[in-house]
Amino acid sequence: MKRGSRWVLALGILALGALPLSASAQLRTVKVAATSKDVLDNLPLFVGVRMGFFEEAGMKLDISYFRGGGEVVRAITTRAVEIGATPAASAVLIAFGRGEPIRIISGSGAPMAGVVWIVTADSPIKSIKDLKGKKVGFSSPGSLTHTVIQSVLRREGMEKDVELVRVGSPGDSWAAVKNKIVDSGWYVSPSVYALIMKKEARIVIDVSQYIHEYQQTVVVGMEETIKRDPDMLRGFLRARAKAVRFLYDHPEKTIAIWADELQLPVEASRLAYHDLPKGYFETGAPKMTNLQGAMREVLDSGAIKKPLDLTQVVDASLIPR
Repeated sequence: MKRGSRWVLALGILALGALPLSASAQLRTVKVAATSKDVLDNLPLFVGVRMGFFEEAGMKLDISYFRGGGEVVRAITTRAVEIGATPAASAVLIAFGRGEPIRIISGSGAPMAGVVWIVTADSPIKSIKDLKGKKVGFSSPGSLTHTVIQSVLRREGMEKDVELVRVGSPGDSWAAVKNKIVDSGWYVSPSVYALIMKKEARIVIDVSQYIHEYQQTVVVGMEETIKRDPDMLRGFLRARAKAVRFLYDHPEKTIAIWADELQLPVEASRLAYHDLPKGYFETGAPKMTNLQGAMREVLDSGAIKKPLDLTQVVDASLIPR
């Protein structure tokens, strides 16, 4: 090869090396914990991933789904993940009350919505009163389902009349109901609409009818992550906020994404979408009245012994302006 040709080849190789890496190669993988995939609070994650909003923020989400809010929080406090995207506010407050340096960096979903207790369609149980002396399933200790079912039973004067049984995820809960391990188990929107449409199940408790001012889910990070990696957290919140705007501006596209992600009939997702409380998905700091509602339920359940200073739990400094 002639000297001139070798120089041309060398320059060509150098030029190729100087080209920017592909967008995918530059993405940072961010480990995220979320409650059971079926819960409605995960919808902004689905939309943000499908529409590329998190990639635009320079990140690829590695999402792990857990059976209940308590398990999500354990993944966060053990540093197995960097962000808690949809943990129950109740579980976060319990962890904070026990001394964990965990912080709420944004609201996620409020007020109470999409959490129900169901029975098989042929069950003789017609209402909550019929659960006296029965077994009722919740997800995991310290979870939203654990604290709210205790609250509902107290309001009905039935807290000593029902045996509470840990059953895990919504899918595990439905299996426990069908196999008569429990008489009624927790379930969630939008999947519950599919069961109702197939005439397999009925709702006997809709928690939203009992609890109104309540912070259902939040976005959280450990104090050390907030100090060490604020830009990553800001990028996550910015992408999530974009997903929330999109899901309200483009209902049919959102409904299709939801149905596909959970492998549900589109009509089930459509019913769930139109049943959402107005402004349910949050992009800013949670309302203190809703956090106080969640704290009351946690106090009443005995999971924490005294009220928390909620201003110390919330760090709103990373929320996009």
